[in-house]
Amino acid sequence: MVFPSPAGDYVEKSVTPNEACKWFSRPGQFLMRAGDASWRAGIKKDVILVIDTARKPLEGSIVIATICGEFCMKRMRFYPTLALQSLDQPDVAMLIESGDLEGEETMIFGVVTFIINDATTDEFDDIPCI
Repeated sequence: MVFPSPAGDYVEKSVTPNEACKWFSRPGQFLMRAGDASWRAGIKKDVILVIDTARKPLEGSIVIATICGEFCMKRMRFYPTLALQSLDQPDVAMLIESGDLEGEETMIFGVVTFIINDATTDEFDDIPCI
């Protein structure tokens, strides 16, 4: 005779990456590989970014923008003026003329929702163990 486990009520189901990051839960989500590293934003070289094109950017959001037809990662700033700020050099910002996020020169493609870094490298290790 077999008795059920008393811990059976506390067993959690396994979590998949799709459930954890809510990838592809709706149309407009893409995976993109970042070419350059941005240390201040926590982005290593060749990481995978999850981009949501339907999400509205907030103050400080990392966005993928097209500037003169070229994709780049910038930080969105609304105050004191609408601007796209460089991730590594906070003093460098590009003002957006007349507040038009869908203009000819600058267009916001999507908002970075998740950054998937390789944790096996020691690139962010400020105090390595000796």
